[in-house]
Amino acid sequence: MNGSDKTGGSGRKPRSRLETVLDHIKAQIAGGRLRPGDQLPPENDLARELGLSRTPVREAVKVLAAVGILDVRHGRGTFVTDGAHASLGQLLLFETYLTDTTPQKLMEVRRIFERSCAELAAQRRTEEDLAEMRACIERLRPLVAADPPDYDATVEADLAFHRAIYKASKNELVATLANFVSNMVSGWLRHSHANGGLADTVRLHEVMYTMIEGRNSAAARECYGADENMEYFRRVLEQAPQHDRPGKTP
Repeated sequence: MNGSDKTGGSGRKPRSRLETVLDHIKAQIAGGRLRPGDQLPPENDLARELGLSRTPVREAVKVLAAVGILDVRHGRGTFVTDGAHASLGQLLLFETYLTDTTPQKLMEVRRIFERSCAELAAQRRTEEDLAEMRACIERLRPLVAADPPDYDATVEADLAFHRAIYKASKNELVATLANFVSNMVSGWLRHSHANGGLADTVRLHEVMYTMIEGRNSAAARECYGADENMEYFRRVLEQAPQHDRPGKTP
């Protein structure tokens, strides 16, 4: 799938790569083809089946593991949890709320986690964390400059930067929740990119990187870091035409 916004005559925006994988796995569980205790196919096999790379498969597994649908057992594989159906019901309810949400509410949820993680990352980051953040920025830079952009690729690179910050917080509970929220709003993030939100993304990431590198936790949390990123995200969404907003998110 490329970054085009063509609807293919269906009147609906195409699903992102992450949405494609999420919908596939959820449908397998809801339809009984994957039952509690069953093991998912290897990432390579699932990616090949869906005609995608491993990256969106890996991200989808992270999302579903964060909400208790999947259990990733390192060295053994990924399995459907015993409580998968209950967790899937909660996830579908969250998706319903997300479909009807507003940019303001969405920004408020993201801000809660972005601010906390940025503050903690500035206090606790290692040189390895900084290297990962820098690599994410450099990965995003050429994607932003591409004409036309591949919006699925820009979203994946954008989220990777934020995940690096969550990881640098050194709090697995906060990082897991923040990852879940970010991945669940990836449809809105793609929408933001496609409506002008790419223009300042690299600069804003550079600002956050500088604040975290300098261990300036207050600035990372406030207007020079997370807040500026979230405010920019909100403005782009609110300025977009109502009819062009995503009707379904992952």
